[in-house]
Parts: sequence; C-alpha cells; structure tokens
Amino acid sequence: MKHTTGSVVRAWWMSRRMVFCRPLTGLVVWSVACGLVQGVANADHKISFRQITRTHPIAVQRGQTARVRVWSNFTLNNSHSTFFIPAGVRMTQLKEPAKKVEFSEPQESDQGEDYGFSVEVPKGQLPGVYEYRIATDQAVSSVGHLMVTDYPVVTENAGDNHTTATAQLVPIPSAVCGNIDDFEDVDLYRIHGRAGQELVCQIFAQRVTRAIHCMAIQYPKIHLMDSYLTLRDSRGRVVAENDNHVGGDAMLRCRLPASGDYILEVRDSRYAGDPRYVYCVEISEGPTAIATFPLSVQRGHATSALVVETQPENVPRGGPDMVRRVRWNVSTDVPVGWRRVRVAGADGRPGPVVPQLVSRHRQVVADGKNNSVDKALPLQLPVGVNGRFQRAGQTHFYRFTATAQSVTRIDVQSRRRGLAVDSVVVVMDGKGEILATADDGDFTKDAGLYFRAPADGDYVIGVRDLNRRAGDLFIYHLSVEPSGEDFEIHGEYYYGMLAPGGHAAWFVRLKRLNGFNGPVEILVDRLPKGVTCEPVVIPAGFTHCALVFSAAVKAPINASLVRVRGRARLPRPGGEVSVERHANVLGELRRAGASRFVRMPIQSQLLGVTRPLDLHGVTATPSQLTLKRGGTARLTVRIKRSPEYSEQVLLNMALLFFNNAVGQQLPPGVSVQGEATKKLTGDALEAVFTLRASDSAKSVARWPIAVVARVPITYTIMTSYASNPVFLTVGGTAAVGTRAAPKAP
Repeated sequence: MKHTTGSVVRAWWMSRRMVFCRPLTGLVVWSVACGLVQGVANADHKISFRQITRTHPIAVQRGQTARVRVWSNFTLNNSHSTFFIPAGVRMTQLKEPAKKVEFSEPQESDQGEDYGFSVEVPKGQLPGVYEYRIATDQAVSSVGHLMVTDYPVVTENAGDNHTTATAQLVPIPSAVCGNIDDFEDVDLYRIHGRAGQELVCQIFAQRVTRAIHCMAIQYPKIHLMDSYLTLRDSRGRVVAENDNHVGGDAMLRCRLPASGDYILEVRDSRYAGDPRYVYCVEISEGPTAIATFPLSVQRGHATSALVVETQPENVPRGGPDMVRRVRWNVSTDVPVGWRRVRVAGADGRPGPVVPQLVSRHRQVVADGKNNSVDKALPLQLPVGVNGRFQRAGQTHFYRFTATAQSVTRIDVQSRRRGLAVDSVVVVMDGKGEILATADDGDFTKDAGLYFRAPADGDYVIGVRDLNRRAGDLFIYHLSVEPSGEDFEIHGEYYYGMLAPGGHAAWFVRLKRLNGFNGPVEILVDRLPKGVTCEPVVIPAGFTHCALVFSAAVKAPINASLVRVRGRARLPRPGGEVSVERHANVLGELRRAGASRFVRMPIQSQLLGVTRPLDLHGVTATPSQLTLKRGGTARLTVRIKRSPEYSEQVLLNMALLFFNNAVGQQLPPGVSVQGEATKKLTGDALEAVFTLRASDSAKSVARWPIAVVARVPITYTIMTSYASNPVFLTVGGTAAVGTRAAPKAP
C-alpha cells in the first residue's frame, strides 16, 4: 500500500509530469452473457473503446470462484460478454448500480472507474497469465490480464504494510496480490519458515500488465513495473534478493538458514509506483520446475526430458542425485505447435506448467560440445535442435547442406517461452565468411531469418546469447527447415464497433517473403451474429486491403473474437502446397509521449455490435466505381450524426495516425486527388473525394473499399467508422479528353 514517506519524491516526479494521450487505430473462446448492471445509462457521446487499466486482485486460484474489480477509462456499464484466451475462465459482471460517468478526457495518471466481476476458474485450468476482453452494449474493451494460480490467493491488506512491525503475515504456499500504488511504496510480508526449507518467491508484475492500454506512469521512460524482491531475516539481514528473472519480473530462491520469521520486501527497482502496478507473488516451497530439456517432442514419439528446477542461490549446487526426469509421450493426434504442459511435482502432486513444442519434424539435442566451427553438429533438414548454454562465453555451431538459391528458415525460440537466451544467429559458408546475421525479431529478443544459399555446399549456423551468458534458464530451441516463397499477415484489426445497419473496417497488410507474388485469400470467420465481411483476395502486386464489415439492421447486440487468416498456394520442390497463415495481432498501447505509435503483440481481435454510436451512418455513393488508367472518379460521402454529437468528423480513404497512413486500402496506382483529409464541422454533412488512377495503376475488379470517418475523442484517441462497401474496378485507359491533369510539381 501507499508508502507515507514518499511525498517529497512524489512531488518532485509530479512536477516533471507531462500529460499525453494515445491514439485509436483501428478460436472460439468462452463468451458468457454477463448480468447487466442495474439502471439505464443516459445516451453517450464521444464514444470510445473501453480502456482497461487495472484488475485487482490480479489472480484467482483454479477451481475457485472469486470477485475482482476491473478499472476502465470510459464506462463498463452493461457489460454482456467476456472472452478469455486461452478459453475456460468465466467472468460475469456483478449486479451493481450503474455508474453515472460524465465524459472527461483521460489523463496520463487516470485509471478510471472500477466495476465488479465474478470469476469462475475450472479446476482443470492450467495456471498462467490469461488475456481477456470485455464487450458492453455500447463498446468493446482493450486487453486486460488475469492470472490463474495453483495457490490460495491472499490480498494485500488495506492498511500500510511498509514497516517490519506492520508486515502482513502470509502462509506458504500462497499467491499474494497487491500493488505498488505510489512512488517509494514498499510492501512487506511476513513469512514463517523452518530451517532447511527451500523457498521460492516469484512475482508476476510485467507479465500481468504487458498489454494494458494505459501504463504511462512517468514521462519519458517509466511504464511497466520493474520489480525487486528481497528476503530478510528477523534481524534485517539479506538472505536472498533478485531483480530480473523473466523480463523485469523477479524470482528469488533460497534455503532458509534457521526457523523463524522472514520478511519479503516487494518494490519497484526504481522506487516508482502507481495504482496500476498490480502484482501477484507466488510463495511456495521449492524446488520448482521452470522448464524441461529438451523443450520439444516429435509428434507420435516419446522422449525423456530433464526437469530444470530452481536451485537455492545461497547453497552449493546439487550433484547428480538432484537430477529429476520426466517422460513425454505425444500421440499422433496432438496438434503441432507450442503448448503448455504440467510437470509432476517432486511429491507427486501437480507441478508447474512448462513450455513444450510438438513438431512434425525430427528433434535432436545438442550436447554442448559443438562450440567451435570444426565441431559443428551436422543437421539433416527439416529438424529441430534443443540447446542450452551451461558455461558463459559459448557459441553453438550447426552444419547443414543447401543447394544454390534454396531458402532455409532459421528460427530460435527462448524469450517467447519465458526463457533467458537473447539470441544472435550467424550463417557462414565453408570458409567461415559470414553471409547473414540476425538479432532481435519483431517484438522479441529471439532471432530468426530466411537464408538463401548463394551456391551448392555446406553452411554453418552459429547461435549464441547476445551477452554470452549461461545458466539454468539459458535454454533454446532452434528450428532449421527448407522454405521458399511465403507471406505474413499484419495490420490494424485490434478491435471494432458497429451499430445495427452500420459498418466498420479493418486493414490488412501483406508481407511478401522470398519473392512471393501470388494471390492471397483473406479469411475472416467467427463473426458476431448479424455481421458479414466482404470477401477479398489480395492479387499479385498488391500488399494491402480493407476488411469491410456490415451489420444487419436487425443484428442483435453481441460480440465475438474474430479470426483473420491468409490462404495461398506456395511453390515447393515437391509441387505447390496450400498454406494458411494466422494474422499477427498488435494491441494499441498508450505511452508517455503523444506522437509515438506503440504496439504490443496480443492474441485477440474483438468485434462488437453495439447501441448507436456518435455517427448513425456513413454513406458513400456510388457503391460501384470504375476508374480507367489516367482518369478520375468522384465518391460522395454523407454522414448522419447522433443528436448528442455535433463536433468535427474527419474523413479519409486510409486509416491515419496523425498524418501517417497506418492502414491502406486503395489499389497500387490509385490515390486521392487534392486534400486527403476532409473535415466536416458545424452543419456540414457531405464531402467529395476524387480518386485518380495513374497510367501504371494495376487492374482489379470489384475491389472492396470504404470511406473511413473518425470522431476525435481526445487529441490523439479517435473512434473509427466506415461507410458501406464501395466496389472499385480499375482497368483500361481513359480517353484523351477525360484524362486527369498531371499533378503540379
């Protein structure tokens, strides 16, 4: 709780604060009808997506039903559905009086109003951090996090617990849920232990707030909590302490030297604090499994794996008698990919959950002796390799054979699985000349690359940690597979809202790899009831498209997690193969500093049918438009405002962040002639766009586009709307007398 001595430091920090806001862009899982809050809210205006800022307590024990509070900027009144990823957890809104919340612009430090929910966790639910979303009758939410734990949950007391005398007594085991709610806040917990007892204390802080929309704690650099754990004996002496274990989350492991009371100190390493700094500290008796080695199993096979467990930091390492193994048997019907599996505890009870890869390819284990080029481990592709760095300074080498111009996909996974390797990959020829390197991937410290062999011959892969570290957590999986032309799906499709009879648009960005230029069909399924999406195939030469959604006039208020994929036929040595690639989804984050475009990988895409919004309609005519190369065509847009909204509306043919187009839809060679943004103010309800096709514009038939209308909520937060779909055809050449005048230099 709040540390009462922090007022001076807090005042200094507050004197330096700058207030900014962030922008709006923009698997069936459990959906449950929630009990609506009592009362009827007044008509809203300036309607935004709901920005979840805080959940407390942040953890619920599996097999239990508990109540939590969820804070949100903009109201969660009348929440009707919740969605958890992975599925299983059920959350329903408690019946409480509706909160009368007047519109106000969210400030950097705001956490919004709190709302009560009942959470039910099935007994068989795996522990871990879950992503959730909420849908109300008026809007959909950003991402929230909730942790499922094996241990009884203890909530931090309301009073001060920042001195030894007021330290809160907690049992072993337990999951202690609290928050560092102010600068210089330090939370203390009293633990009674016995001599020789192995104690493990692991905090989940960054992992339970990583995708929270608004974590702008202090300009310019303080965002997520950087936790620090210290265990002291009754005389105040440090027994063990830890800063970073998984990312900025700490874990301390020690053997208690004597029976008696110990004090666990929880704080931010910078002594920062904010009510949004929620955490859960799992306190348990060790050892605790943190991984198995190898990480992977070939489907239809069995393997014996070493259980990698926590080791007390204040005693010498154990010998061979400390080694424990587990046998994995993976049947042929288990889906391929990464999953989480239980490791049996040393006492036979269910143990921790660890990452595991099920692969269709052969899996091997590197013995660590391949630490020079001349000792490179030979590989036959496709293959997966399990490696670990047990001594500092190591680089592991692997040799494979490739033919000229063949493409090989090389991918390392460690950080994405909660392990420690910050990988660097190099590819060399037989003479040791470096041909390719890779460090960080997209939003990860894991390295990966596509390598095109310049000639027939042998090549060597080198894998190391960036800082050449080693230890229990320095485990990695290396995938080396023949590849070729390929693609990835990216875009702006985090969430969407549309009223019955209305429309919404998401934007897909196609990343073509290794020379691929074929068509890609965009698949959209698991839509809300009453909602359709215009089919679209991205043709050769195109790299983007719009997904235009339409809600039937009688569509019920409902929401669902939508799934976007891409499907294409790719050439391979044995012939063409049909592949599907799931969309990479990024959630919007608000960070200190108004003009930065910040995103974080998430797992969910939420689309909701809602009550009427600020715009009751956006109509574009004609609904079918033909452009000839060198010619122009006019598109008229008319809006219908809600009676409650009379401020400006911005119209575009792309999704903008300030003046940057982050979502494109017009075919290559087609552009807006004149001002790209049309502003409607006062009584203005109509605007005209003139589209121009260049002489080299690519041909396309019935390409679905829509006019994007944006309602400013704050300086940088906007709610996006879309017109009805307009089907654009480009082809042929305009007659000389009708050709568009060239642009002025």
